[in-house]
Amino acid sequence: MKEYTKKIYYLLEKRRDNLTAQTMSKITKGEYVFLGIKTKEFNELIKDIFSNYPLPKCNEIKGIVREFFSFDEREFMYFGIELFAMYKKMWQKTDIVFIENLILTHPGWDTTEYISTEIVSQFYEMYPRIASEFIKAWITSKSQWLKATAIMFQHTFKDKTNTELLAESINSNISSDNKIVNRAIGAALRNYSKSNYKWVLDFVVQNSSKMNKKAKQEAIKWMDSKKLIK
Repeated sequence: MKEYTKKIYYLLEKRRDNLTAQTMSKITKGEYVFLGIKTKEFNELIKDIFSNYPLPKCNEIKGIVREFFSFDEREFMYFGIELFAMYKKMWQKTDIVFIENLILTHPGWDTTEYISTEIVSQFYEMYPRIASEFIKAWITSKSQWLKATAIMFQHTFKDKTNTELLAESINSNISSDNKIVNRAIGAALRNYSKSNYKWVLDFVVQNSSKMNKKAKQEAIKWMDSKKLIK
């Protein structure tokens, strides 16, 4: 284990709360284990670490992130994602391969959504051509996690969303019975409805017969809460 990894490992380990960890694990039906650090506390801890501890050298970063992804508790992976995102100004085009590997390492909804919004979205803005090539490959991948990433990575783009790519990613998977893929479809449409509800409403109406019921319900949830659906 690299020195930086050891230092952060013990800082996070000291915040372990077994009772909270058990509750968090129950929410995921025992699929994942946690240190038990609540979101607000975790975010504050990350800010404190990045403000007070020297960052590792650029040539060490991938190895360190891999180490964080080798631990069982999800918070270590979350830290690895945040750490890699800190180096985005130094990302190279070839880093998309490393990003793909991260998505597929101990994958779950939590890390997939995190990587989609914190890393893939940023990479797409930096290197749109090569990112698009990979994203289009992910759309038809056998991996539910790569499919979900391709569908969700524009979560934070708002009015800059590439609707053609969003529609392509959803339409290619719209008849899927995969729970993760349908969850991603619903989440992506719900998020975009906050920026362009008319586009989302039109999309849902036009594809209603093909869409999974739960994906459809999630897609219109925000619009329904704002009474935008007549």
